[in-house]
Amino acid sequence: MEYQFPPIRFDNRGYIRDSVFSILRNAILDGKLEPGQRLIERSIADQLKISRTPVREAIRQLQYERLVTYIPRKGVVVSGFSKSDIEEIQLIRTALEALSCSIAAGKIKDEELTYLNSIVDQLSAESKKKSSGKLSVLNRKFHECIWKAADSPHLYYFINTLCEYVNKFTHLTYTKPGRIQEVVSEHKAIVSALMRHDSSSSYEAMKKHVEKSGQIFLNMAYPDKRG
Repeated sequence: MEYQFPPIRFDNRGYIRDSVFSILRNAILDGKLEPGQRLIERSIADQLKISRTPVREAIRQLQYERLVTYIPRKGVVVSGFSKSDIEEIQLIRTALEALSCSIAAGKIKDEELTYLNSIVDQLSAESKKKSSGKLSVLNRKFHECIWKAADSPHLYYFINTLCEYVNKFTHLTYTKPGRIQEVVSEHKAIVSALMRHDSSSSYEAMKKHVEKSGQIFLNMAYPDKRG
């Protein structure tokens, strides 16, 4: 059964196309719209109770992000993520996050360091529980604090956009035995480097953390079937 968009009320002060784009994008990343599923302008517009123009513009933006693909005689369909897609995303994410962390090391404030330490403590407490429901939220807060501490609006935009993809994948890594404890340890190393305002160590600590998370996900999602 295909996903149905509920009617919504748009804020008249907002830009409708951007709202539609966010709705469609989130539905794709959350798996509500599955790979291969067609996006029909008229149907989406009717469900959202808007004209087709903002839907068409939103779909065009989704094509730019490669979340949907136009197929002749079939129309626009949701794209899937291949292993190579995820490897590329992880490679870019690693570079950007490490850069952001190195910049943050020279600018981070005491209250931000206190906040990061509090998140590490919460992660440590959550690691002792059976449920991992809060881990993704806490991990996002940890990383986002560092992005903001870097005080680089363009870098923040690129990382934030990219991590909306990544966060849909990496939650799987928390199911790996012992991974949560490793994340706590890696986060502590990052905070330690930031507290010393050591840009080089901060870069390396974040690079190691993001690379490991990405590799674990790839190993779990695409196990080597040889042998």
